[in-house]
Amino acid sequence: MAINRISPKKGKVVDIPDATITIGTPTAGASQVSVAFTVATTPATGGPVQKYTAVSNPGSVTVSGSTSPIVVTGLTNDTAYTFTVAAGNATGNGVFSSASASATPLDPAGFASIATTTVGAGGASSISFTSIPQTYKHLQIRGIARTNDAGQTQDIIGLRINSDTTTANYVSHRIAADGTNKVAAAQAAGTYSSSWAGYATGVNGVASVFGATIIDLLDYTSTVKNKVGRTLAGNSQNNTTDNQIILGSTLYISTNAVTTITLVPIFASGFVQYTSFALYGIKG
Repeated sequence: MAINRISPKKGKVVDIPDATITIGTPTAGASQVSVAFTVATTPATGGPVQKYTAVSNPGSVTVSGSTSPIVVTGLTNDTAYTFTVAAGNATGNGVFSSASASATPLDPAGFASIATTTVGAGGASSISFTSIPQTYKHLQIRGIARTNDAGQTQDIIGLRINSDTTTANYVSHRIAADGTNKVAAAQAAGTYSSSWAGYATGVNGVASVFGATIIDLLDYTSTVKNKVGRTLAGNSQNNTTDNQIILGSTLYISTNAVTTITLVPIFASGFVQYTSFALYGIKG
């Protein structure tokens, strides 16, 4: 405790507060963290408490408030912070508390890159993402692809979850349109060894023509929900008959959290060079 210091506001002796502060678990938000704390009874020798000050590490972002919690704003998303808190008055701050546990602000509408795989010159029979972190709300796969089946002008990319090849665990629906015609279809459980999660993403028999797809996998960490995939895919060729835009939905009948995803061509034996898929985590 510091004593006999002169308050710049009062012009008289005011002791620095001697409060003992304990920080609870901080709560992260978007670009901010809420720092809750408790205060032990101020000893008689300590001065009056007029404010509490929280300081971040890193960055030394400093915010004061009159009570718990203190919301520290202006933080950088995806950066881990710890915090200390001290009681203060016009003379100055008392001893700062021990550092809190870490908290990481996240942009709730943001995407984080997890992994990207691009097929090399030898081609690949499948593409897998393994050891998927369980720290996001949903997953998204973005890709461009072509498969090696020259007999197909359209191909389908299956989404195999947790290496599960039990056909009854996958059910899918799709609606497709080529500008003139539209087709709605449902694939019953057990039809394929992997789900029809990505439609028309492989374009075959046409050199250098790749299809594109975006697949959202919802609630992938849940252990009480079946998993739902949503797909937007399409391709465009230089003719009037082989162009498609497709919307798809896939149900994976399992309450296990998703830790592995494998992309597999349904009709072909593999992907050609330059096929590429990127996996993202959706934060909110």
